[in-house]
Amino acid sequence: MFAITTNQLLFRIVILAVFMISHPVLAEATDTRPNKPILLLIGEEQDFTGCTKLGSVTGASQESDNDKPYPQRLIIARTNLQNEAASMGANTIHVLRSNTTRIEVPGVNKQIIFSGEAYYCE
Repeated sequence: MFAITTNQLLFRIVILAVFMISHPVLAEATDTRPNKPILLLIGEEQDFTGCTKLGSVTGASQESDNDKPYPQRLIIARTNLQNEAASMGANTIHVLRSNTTRIEVPGVNKQIIFSGEAYYCE
């Protein structure tokens, strides 16, 4: 029978820990958020004095995301909206429409869509 003493076991655990700490993560998750923060404004009444309207933007979760939980699909749609606005040089988005609902009906598309106007504000 093969037996390991406590010291040998502890030594192997320490070596394994040092090995794991010294090596970088093999598959890091890529961060898809824009580099600079983008302000999301929701609601009809907003003051855009000092802002330049850059155009319409839309962000949506994909059909392939339907198996993901609601909060994750919401974050994906919001991130896609912010990325589109960032590509236009915007730092503010006035969200005008969204189809967010936590009620899920079987057989109905679970895609989340945000749309609005992108602005650059001083």
